Amino acid sequence: MKRLKHSGITVIILVGMIMIWLSSSKKTTGELPNILFCISDDQSWIHTSITGTPDINTPGFERVAREGILFKNAYCSAPSCAPSRASILTGRHIYDLKEGGLLFGGIRKEFALFSNLLQQNGYNVGYTAKVYGPGKMDGDTYWGEEEIMGQEHMKYQMKSSEEVGPYDYARNFKDFLKQNRKTGKPFMFWYGAYEPHRPFDRNIGALNDVNPDSVKVPAFLTDVDEIRTDIADYLYEIEWFDSHLLKMINLLEKRGELDNTIIIVTSDNGMPFPRAKATLYEYGTHMPLAIMWGNRIKGGRIVDDFINSIDFAPTLLEAAGVDIPAKVTGKSFMDILESSEEGTIDPERDMVVTAIERHTYCRPGGLPYPSRAIRKGNWTYIVNFEPDRYPAGHPTFIGHTGQAYGDIDGGITKEYMISNKDQPGISEMFALGFGKRPFEELYDISTDHYQINNMAMDPSYAAIKGELKAELFEYLTKTGDPRMSNESPWDYYPYYVGEYEEKTKLPIDQRDTIPEWN
Repeated sequence: MKRLKHSGITVIILVGMIMIWLSSSKKTTGELPNILFCISDDQSWIHTSITGTPDINTPGFERVAREGILFKNAYCSAPSCAPSRASILTGRHIYDLKEGGLLFGGIRKEFALFSNLLQQNGYNVGYTAKVYGPGKMDGDTYWGEEEIMGQEHMKYQMKSSEEVGPYDYARNFKDFLKQNRKTGKPFMFWYGAYEPHRPFDRNIGALNDVNPDSVKVPAFLTDVDEIRTDIADYLYEIEWFDSHLLKMINLLEKRGELDNTIIIVTSDNGMPFPRAKATLYEYGTHMPLAIMWGNRIKGGRIVDDFINSIDFAPTLLEAAGVDIPAKVTGKSFMDILESSEEGTIDPERDMVVTAIERHTYCRPGGLPYPSRAIRKGNWTYIVNFEPDRYPAGHPTFIGHTGQAYGDIDGGITKEYMISNKDQPGISEMFALGFGKRPFEELYDISTDHYQINNMAMDPSYAAIKGELKAELFEYLTKTGDPRMSNESPWDYYPYYVGEYEEKTKLPIDQRDTIPEWN
């Protein structure tokens, strides 16, 4: 009997050891990944230390890129805050989201969000700072950011809030992790900084070792001290965003959770300067993107494949083992994450399509400036469906922003260019950033990095223009863009801000009048 008893104990011990081993094995090979999604507010792709701006200090982004993958060709769906974020959350283009594709619109509940799908499948979801917006959050739209991204974590603030936003993003993430450990669930956390969105504190860059004299001014802006100072202030705010990112990475590493966490670092749209944000040029749509995931992906790779922000939702859902909704337009790039190759991995990812409709209420009637673009190889082709309208906002119409040219954020650069618009050397740059644009634009990025020389009307480039236009329109038709049926529902979607919401309920010709020129 003793031998049998001992044998039984031995069997129990062996079974227990096997169960422990299986449990441990699951944690290292089959456990659902945590997700840390980090998104800055208004940052062009080139403004990190690893992508071409040596005068900026972004060790957080650089670590993610060096230990993970740096994507050279990542683009937002739309160069405007709320539409871009709506596309990220739903995996759909802005023209497929009704008023969700507009600034001061709203995401209807008919559109599934990847964050909610993760939550429904066992994830603990939370956020700090900006998730979606500005936009409506009631009625038939998602009610508040907690309905979009779970539990809010905003209680911790910094002692000094004079320079940038007051929120201690990293400490709020630490608070989330503390609570999450009690749940035993995988997590999805959205770090949505308010930086580098305007306004900037003037000279904050120079005061924090971002030297305006060493700043590289894009060729579509005027190289003067005022604009250098403005760019330096913008770069410092990117550093602030990155400093909290680095703290979050270190926190995960200290807690032993880094290896099983997918960390995505990107932005919603480009820098808040003329001919950048709210435009389909490179500085408006080309985004920073780096992704790391412990040993699950081979680090140190640089990938050339084109990624659109609509691809994030299906990728994260696949990583979490959650079914991707049938109407999601984006395509998962898990194959790229799991590959050991670099350069071009998926030959079908050879182009990306971007779009914009209405940004601010800055034209009489609140009318949009509808544009679509295709970026393929070294080429960008843009079609502006309403070239008679002012793309940056009407010169004399004062709408919701309280300024003329309302689609350009207010600040030193805007003020300087308007005040000196008739000066030699500045008038040309003013026309590029503030003036009307033709129906078609064509740029060769390899020779015209800043997209200044439009070749759309040059007969020598008629063939490439025709090919790009055909491919763009085929894609837009396939993905259900109303513009391909000569429809413009955006003319009538509400602009959910006080009197402007009421105006958009009126017939267009009854909404506003155009003031006389000053």
